[in-house]
Amino acid sequence: MYGLFCDFNIAYLSYFKEERYIDGNEIKTTCDAYRVFMVDDIRAFTASFTLILILPFILPVLRRKHATRWLTLAILLLLLFWYWRFFGRLQWCV
Repeated sequence: MYGLFCDFNIAYLSYFKEERYIDGNEIKTTCDAYRVFMVDDIRAFTASFTLILILPFILPVLRRKHATRWLTLAILLLLLFWYWRFFGRLQWCV
């Protein structure tokens, strides 16, 4: 349940409102929307905030007695999703 809460917060807080201008004609990708419309990028704050929200989900895995394969996989996928939403999808925008 907490993992879904983290997923929702990552998806919501990594979304920038300029993405809604992607129409396929002039603005084709998130890179175009970011380059043309982005003025105030708050991802540095929201990325840190969501990482702090993920920490209570990560801490049980750091303890050996609570580490299970499905929990480790869930945290790995959550961290990959976090990275992709905040940094990965805009990494190659030049």
